[in-house]
Amino acid sequence: MSSHGMRLFLLGLLALVSLGAAHVAPLSAMVKSPVTVEVAAPKMYVEGESLLVSIRLEVKGDKSAQLDSWALSAAAFSVNGHALGSRKGKRNLILEPGQIVETTLDLSAALTSSKKWSQRDFRLTYHGVGKTDPQEVRYFAGPEKGINFMELPLEQLADYQVVMITNRGDFWFELWPEVAPNHVRNFLDLSYTGFYDGTKFHRVIPGFMIQGGKAKSGTRAPRTVNAEFSDRKHMRGILSAARPGHDINGASSEFFVMHSTYPSLDGEYTPYGKLLEGESVIDLIVKTGNRAYSPNSPQGYTPMTPQILLRALVVKKTNPSKRKNK
Repeated sequence: MSSHGMRLFLLGLLALVSLGAAHVAPLSAMVKSPVTVEVAAPKMYVEGESLLVSIRLEVKGDKSAQLDSWALSAAAFSVNGHALGSRKGKRNLILEPGQIVETTLDLSAALTSSKKWSQRDFRLTYHGVGKTDPQEVRYFAGPEKGINFMELPLEQLADYQVVMITNRGDFWFELWPEVAPNHVRNFLDLSYTGFYDGTKFHRVIPGFMIQGGKAKSGTRAPRTVNAEFSDRKHMRGILSAARPGHDINGASSEFFVMHSTYPSLDGEYTPYGKLLEGESVIDLIVKTGNRAYSPNSPQGYTPMTPQILLRALVVKKTNPSKRKNK
């Protein structure tokens, strides 16, 4: 054997001895990783808000796994192919067989400080373990501070939209101030002031709609809004105002989003916007209704698990047809 071949043989033997003694399988050296990874990232990011991602690692089999500590940091993510931090360092994180590691990271600071990202839609990819599919994320500019939407001129209302972050996914709504200006003002004001944050979708009916925006315990909506009927139809994805059945001018904070077309609501309730993105989230929420009861009973309207509206955020208007990730 040549001296070069002998050196390669000895290096390989040392590697095997080291792995056998520590019973650790470095991920990069394995054809099949012993670690499964699940990464959840939002589809929408609003300027100035958190960008929360979750990572779940689980070690399969009977061997430990060794990985870099940056695999559980912002550096494990890239934006449009550029890492959000340094990936230097030793493999100093050891996971035992059967171990599960779960963590949530806020990438907003790393994102905004990245010299490779400008304020636009982007592609977010996790590189810490194995290979994961990239997540396309829409970017939204936040509104100015100190806006009084209840007094904003009609022509300026058209400059804003609303993004809703829920525990089932995200909604993006366009609004119709030319159709129902006072409902739009009310919805923008309640979203802007945080009224909706932490509320729930409390009434869901498959084939009909999901309803939310009810005031939290100990609070009440700041106002009611008179009906603004129009020729707009209640079709899938339409945003409309809920109200007491006996009072056409009793709309306040509650709203509903149509799961299916429902003509009997047309001309009886006030639609004031529609979904631009998030129809699949309607499907997830509406399925949680308690099927043990008739949909005409109060129990049948209530989701079996909490369907939470985490944040309702006013954003500057953008045209979805002109948006492209780069």
